[in-house]
Amino acid sequence: MVSNISFAKDAALESCEAAVHGHQYAQAVNIAEQYAGQPEFWLCKGRAQAGLAQNAAAQESFRQAIALKPQGVDLISAHMLLGNAQEAAKNTAGALENYQQALRFSEQQDLRRYMRVAHNLIGEALYGNGQHAESLQAFQAGEKLAANDDERADSYIHEAMAYQQLQQLDSAIEYQLKGVMMLQKSGTPEQYAEASLTLGKLFTSKKDYVGAGKTYQRLMAYARENGGAFYEAKTALYWAETKREQGDMAGAEQLVKEAGAIALKLQDAELDEMLAKAK
Repeated sequence: MVSNISFAKDAALESCEAAVHGHQYAQAVNIAEQYAGQPEFWLCKGRAQAGLAQNAAAQESFRQAIALKPQGVDLISAHMLLGNAQEAAKNTAGALENYQQALRFSEQQDLRRYMRVAHNLIGEALYGNGQHAESLQAFQAGEKLAANDDERADSYIHEAMAYQQLQQLDSAIEYQLKGVMMLQKSGTPEQYAEASLTLGKLFTSKKDYVGAGKTYQRLMAYARENGGAFYEAKTALYWAETKREQGDMAGAEQLVKEAGAIALKLQDAELDEMLAKAK
């Protein structure tokens, strides 16, 4: 009998999490409410409520989960999720307090993966609060715990963001370049492309037009080889901006024209908006 109850609970939790993953948030809430004494169901309910933009209700669900004294990863996740909801509600102080709790519990159990995530969440909250030097320290702590190229790339790009805000462009370029190189090996084409576009902008900010041009040229070739017409057009528009800053109006006009031809075929709202601004 006990094993049947346990099996039913496990199946219900799996269904709840699948519903959240499938954006069937109301269904997830209904499932979770049948197991009000279990912290993991409060976590599932809170995630569903966050998906429904019910931020205050989500925060309360995460607090209920914590009050039920979950163990291990569930406790860490509860503090992270509550912190995320508080950060979304612009309560940075509350978010940081919960991220610090998540970090403390992760350290107690020597869960390096969760320690890294907690450091990054702390860094992102501090960054959003304009505390860029402190955010850099958090991102650097997270980098030391990175276990693979994906995680290292994530750390490098976060560090580059902080360096840029601190007006340390050489360091920003160095870390963004390291991130781009990692993403070329292990990231998605979209991640690699977006990181490369940012790198090009950093070079342009430093007035290193050669570096910017090489970056955009590499990305343009990559987009063409991998069938990425969207990023081919987006790269052309970024490159056109750099050309204008150099005073090469003819070169900029040609790139905008190329982007326009692609945008006409793709009918993409983001591209259309960028193109309107570029003209």
